[in-house]
Amino acid sequence: MGRWQTEAAVAVAIPDLTRPLDPRPALVALQENLRGPTTVVVGLGLHRPLSVAELAPLHAWSPVQHDPDDCVQTEVIDGIQGEVGRPLAEADWSVSVGVAELHQYAGVSGGHKGVAVGCGGRTTLAALHARKRVLDPAVTLGTVAGNPFRTAVDGLGQAAGCRLALVWVPACQLWLAGEPRAVVREAAARIRPWVSVERPAPGAVLSVPSAKASSFYQASRALTYLALSPRPPLEEGAVLAIEAACPEGLGHEVGFRRALQDTEPPWGALLTGPEPVGAGAQRAVVLAKVAQRYQIRVYGCAQPAALEAVGIEATALPAPRPTGWLRVDSPFVRLPQLVEAA
Repeated sequence: MGRWQTEAAVAVAIPDLTRPLDPRPALVALQENLRGPTTVVVGLGLHRPLSVAELAPLHAWSPVQHDPDDCVQTEVIDGIQGEVGRPLAEADWSVSVGVAELHQYAGVSGGHKGVAVGCGGRTTLAALHARKRVLDPAVTLGTVAGNPFRTAVDGLGQAAGCRLALVWVPACQLWLAGEPRAVVREAAARIRPWVSVERPAPGAVLSVPSAKASSFYQASRALTYLALSPRPPLEEGAVLAIEAACPEGLGHEVGFRRALQDTEPPWGALLTGPEPVGAGAQRAVVLAKVAQRYQIRVYGCAQPAALEAVGIEATALPAPRPTGWLRVDSPFVRLPQLVEAA
């Protein structure tokens, strides 16, 4: 980071454990420059709060956890009423610390998203993740420019006072810092996430990193990222197998669980019937979109019964390695893509 200092009251939003990031280096760097009152906020979005043990590594910064029901209204952006957590609203401005990796809706994570989503109000998050928005054809994995979801996130973050972003870029093993939109654009240009594959495969085994393997809600991102990428190298009906322990079963997100429990697999009613609501409902929608074309299986699962109860094939056994299947070791950093026709 460049040399600068401020006496302003600043809130620093950091991600929860669903992102593969140790925020302490960023907090140390910021600490050298923030001379006024500083509040570190764990951006939970609608995820579960962290335990005392999970917060322990951050004790030096006395972090507070985001409460999506204790928020202050900001501006209306693209028809969405902005709301941000009170600690951020009461600061002079805020900083977003995050990870720049592939993201299903925002194209690339990080930037304004750490404040707008990680510290957003429940009403804002519901409107932002409405079915029509997440299924918009222009909402594309890996794409920032022209992505209406990313545009809305950036507007909401700016309205909430986010002026600075620090992002860790796993693909390049470096930190970027600066104006949030510029940082995300730079990260998107650097990550180069696509690996060319010449022919479609009958299946893929995707290894889910520990940060995303806590529940099926989180782990399912790996298979939807591949299936809904711009040019997925998959045969029709291909098997998408994820390796994830999922010790928390389906997850704590009530909207996600309820959507899967109340419909029959492959959950087509979530795409055409009444829109599911509640925390995580949008993940059930995109999962249903994938399930219309592909088979979903979970291996190495610690809670297979919880997944099987909603029609997901799951087992504690390790994933097989059939000949001709794709092997995806870092689904949030590198994804195979079918070579474009000449």
